[in-house]
Amino acid sequence: MTGVEALARAVAAEQQVIYGYGVAGAHLTGPLERVALAALDVHRTRRDRLMQLLSAAGGHTPVEAPAYALPFAVTTPSNARALCALLEDGCTGAAWDLTAGTAPHSPARSLAVTWLGDAAARAAQWRGRGAAVPALPGRP
Repeated sequence: MTGVEALARAVAAEQQVIYGYGVAGAHLTGPLERVALAALDVHRTRRDRLMQLLSAAGGHTPVEAPAYALPFAVTTPSNARALCALLEDGCTGAAWDLTAGTAPHSPARSLAVTWLGDAAARAAQWRGRGAAVPALPGRP
């Protein structure tokens, strides 16, 4: 996968995550709603930065869909949290691909490494204390 392809996939992943957080956020209140809104801001900012990097690399931004298929119905705070954890898991995959597809010390690689850590930590936060943490893509 080329760097441009990895950037395009990363943008597409963030577009889906932003949609998913919108759905999940509608079922969260209080502190969890604030956590979701903060995560949504992070993802929007990251998407915008990825779009800048993609454009600078000569790529074209993937068209954002009006809606995305969710892995399950989100109707309660519990499954909203589960969705947020899955969204972050998806980010780890996209960040891993971006790390592998870009040059060392490039702005895209630096962003990807930070994104990978952020997504893993945020997924663990959504799962809660004591929950099993899945392996990162490509790792046992």
